[in-house]
Amino acid sequence: MNSRQFVKILCTQECINYEKAAKILVEKTGRHFTKGSLSDKLYKDTLRFTEAFILADALGYDLVPVKRKD
Repeated sequence: MNSRQFVKILCTQECINYEKAAKILVEKTGRHFTKGSLSDKLYKDTLRFTEAFILADALGYDLVPVKRKD
C-alpha cells in the first residue's frame, strides 16, 4: 500500500475530501497544504510517512505494526 491508497482509505472511511485532509494537515503541522498540493504529493508519491501518520492520528487512528500470520 502506498501513501495515496492509505490517504484515500482514510478519507473514504471518514467521509472527508482532500480539501478537508489538507486543512487538518495545516492545523497539525503549520505547513502549507492545499487540496491541489496534497493531491500532487499523493500522485507523485512524495507524501512523507510522518504527514500520513499525522493525518491518521488527527482522525483518531492508531497505526500499530502487527506481524503477519503465515
